[in-house]
Amino acid sequence: MKLSFFVFLCFLYYVSGCGYVSTTDYLNHIESITISPVVIEDPDFTYQRSTGRLYDEIVRESITESFEKKWQDGNDSQLDIVVVDYDLRPINFNANNQPTQLQMKLTIDYTFTDRVRNKVIDRQDNYIQICEFYIVQGRGEPPETLEEARERLIQELSNDFYSMLAEQW
Repeated sequence: MKLSFFVFLCFLYYVSGCGYVSTTDYLNHIESITISPVVIEDPDFTYQRSTGRLYDEIVRESITESFEKKWQDGNDSQLDIVVVDYDLRPINFNANNQPTQLQMKLTIDYTFTDRVRNKVIDRQDNYIQICEFYIVQGRGEPPETLEEARERLIQELSNDFYSMLAEQW
């Protein structure tokens, strides 16, 4: 009697499971990705002043490097990115009403397409990537220049895209 009850419980547990789903095989049929040229619609985010490089190239290069961890360059999937808006604004001020901290924000539309199965995997309009940084000393973090903050913003965007699209948790 006890053995049959134990077998029944094991069977019930096997059938029902715990509700947790592993996604280690997420997009296992995809072996490559094409990162389309990035479209930048905001004229304030066109080129890096120190080097003269265009931000569309910088963003695409950074995202490509992130995705190379999982997929090689190819046509199994495609990522299209449009930088819709770039915004830079002060968020903290000192006693003289001078800015001490700035917020940099990119608004992005993207589409991630599975070309093997001909379907959109993920699409989002108005995805927002934010970077906040200090421009003065003595605030607990070292100050950053605008160029340093833009580089960090782009790197964080690349890492977040990889986490969202290439790895599923």
